[in-house]
Amino acid sequence: MGTMIYKSRTRVVSSTLLSVTVFMLAIVLVPPVLHCTKSKSTEVFQVKDNPGSIISLLDESEKERDYLFELPGTSGLMKSWSEWKAGLYDKYGFRFLLDLTALYQKASTTLTTEDEAAGYDFGFSGTWTFLGKDTPTYSMLGYSVFRKDSLGTEFTPLTLYTQYGSLYPGGVAFGEDDWVVGEFWYQQRIKNKFGFRIGYVFPLTAYDYFPFKNYRTDFVDQNNVANTSIPLPVEGLGGFIQYKPTPQMFFRFGLHDANADPHEPVSETYDGELFSIFEFGLDTNLVARQEGAPPAGHFHVSLWHQDPREDLGISRGAGATATLTQRFGQFHPFIRYGYADVDVDGPTFAKQMAAVGLAFESIFAQTKDRLGLSLSWVEPPDDTLDNQTAIDAYYRLQLTPQIEFGPTFGVVFDPVSNPEDSTVYVGGLRARIFL
Repeated sequence: MGTMIYKSRTRVVSSTLLSVTVFMLAIVLVPPVLHCTKSKSTEVFQVKDNPGSIISLLDESEKERDYLFELPGTSGLMKSWSEWKAGLYDKYGFRFLLDLTALYQKASTTLTTEDEAAGYDFGFSGTWTFLGKDTPTYSMLGYSVFRKDSLGTEFTPLTLYTQYGSLYPGGVAFGEDDWVVGEFWYQQRIKNKFGFRIGYVFPLTAYDYFPFKNYRTDFVDQNNVANTSIPLPVEGLGGFIQYKPTPQMFFRFGLHDANADPHEPVSETYDGELFSIFEFGLDTNLVARQEGAPPAGHFHVSLWHQDPREDLGISRGAGATATLTQRFGQFHPFIRYGYADVDVDGPTFAKQMAAVGLAFESIFAQTKDRLGLSLSWVEPPDDTLDNQTAIDAYYRLQLTPQIEFGPTFGVVFDPVSNPEDSTVYVGGLRARIFL
């Protein structure tokens, strides 16, 4: 009887996903006249991607920035490279980015003899706006491929936390992955009001907007990069619809394969078990918004649900999270809270999560240097474990137009799986090259 109910539920959610997919694809067949419509509005329609998303990375890489110096002989070469890339977009709508980031971390104390880790993340990503380029209604394809590996150490930054007993990783995303297609999606925007994305999507870069959610340039621990109270799937089948009734407000709903795995075909991962999310967001309007720039302040609430992942023995989960951020000149404070209705076999690291912090920009008169500091608290789903408090901090300096460098620093108070140490310090160095 239980099997029949489960199969029935699977058919229902599969039909739901199919219906949403058909609806999204039907929208693709909008009249071609939409792509010819110009708009005098300077409003930037945001399909509210996080800073680590493909589109955001491209936008940031193309901005002018202050830097300390240029490598000898590179000025003319980099100028030609940038002009060639700009020409590809102007003529054909193509944009792309090569991105290499490396992170080294060393823990003050561990449960074993392994106390350091180093890894890299190399990616090639881009977009092709094949209809409606530079208009408020456009059609776009997005893609990314990446490779991750260790750099001469037994552990990667993603797994080092197991050696000092933390509840969650202190160097998220710097793991081990052979070359793999991370994303391949279709996105449609219609007149600064409606948008959707469907295909092979990375939910982490789409939902729970946080202006410092980019492990390449900002915070590196799991709680800040991914939010321990939301079980966002990795890259895989999914999509979302977004609507902006006003320029300052958005609603979004998304469905994704809960068992997504970029190393496996969709036919092997999708069995009707879904992760779903609904979001409502507002620009705070406390500080005037600069033309062509994201809002200075943002508030959103995310409600999510995940089906049981039967094969892995992961029970269902549901929850809510809220984030408020507001920039005041050089200062950008934030506060975040998340709650997950999960048991010990549930899909999240946290039953409750809270974080407060501050980013301080242009410290040494550089437009792109930044100091970030976050204090977070996590209550695990397992009542036998203590709560964990942690500090995540970083400084980012623009060395050259294409190279960023800076230290990272973490403190874990009373790590849940390390009864011997009350405090663990994790120092690090991070470097990034992008072209």
